[in-house]
Amino acid sequence: MNIYDHFQYSEWIARHMKSIAHTDDSCHFLKSDEIEEISDLEERMSVISDRVLIAIDGLDSFFDWHNDENLMNSPQYYTAIIMHAENGNIDSIHAVKEICKTLIMELISHMMQDFESSKNGLEFLDPTSMIIHGIGPVADNFYGVQLGFSVNNPISFNIDQSKWI
Repeated sequence: MNIYDHFQYSEWIARHMKSIAHTDDSCHFLKSDEIEEISDLEERMSVISDRVLIAIDGLDSFFDWHNDENLMNSPQYYTAIIMHAENGNIDSIHAVKEICKTLIMELISHMMQDFESSKNGLEFLDPTSMIIHGIGPVADNFYGVQLGFSVNNPISFNIDQSKWI
């Protein structure tokens, strides 16, 4: 079983999705550890003028008792794609969010391909957990959408005796 690495996978997507085009010389990818604190990216975004993919992992999880026999840990991940919109122009904001939603839908397609072929740690992706929300403003008038999803991981009931007295 591959372990899903959200930051590594998201950076790979940012580098290979033509519409994002992240490179070492042209930054279009950022990491964040909290969805509520995405605004802390303002300083790091000061060099970004068009669009950016943000990988967010706050280490949140929920648990589910699956098939009455398996406890599953389901970490929650978020990927946001945001773009700069014209200040105070609702039509510009809406257009930017539509573009970002189209890009997120392309990302979902890639994730589903990886899910179906058991690649990149997404063999336990829970497609029913996917949800898209609009976001913004972030930093200097960036708007877009974020995709939330979970990857199920079975929990072993084996106890590490060295951790107990």
